[in-house]
Amino acid sequence: MTTEEVMDALGRYTKDSKESDRQTAAKLGIRRTVLGDWLRGKTQPQKSTLARLAGFLKRVGYL
Repeated sequence: MTTEEVMDALGRYTKDSKESDRQTAAKLGIRRTVLGDWLRGKTQPQKSTLARLAGFLKRVGYL
C-alpha cells in the first residue's frame, strides 16, 4: 500500500464522516493542524504514523 493510497483514503474518510477535523485528528492521535497539512499535501506522515493511519482506515472500511 502506498502513501498516496492511504492519504486518498484519509481524504475520503474526512469528507464522508460527519466528524470535525478536530474529532478526526483526536481519533488519530494527532493535532488538527497536522491533519490539515496532510490533507492539503503540504506534508506527509512518517512511516510509523502511516502504518497507524492505514490500520485505522482498514478498521473503518476505507482501505
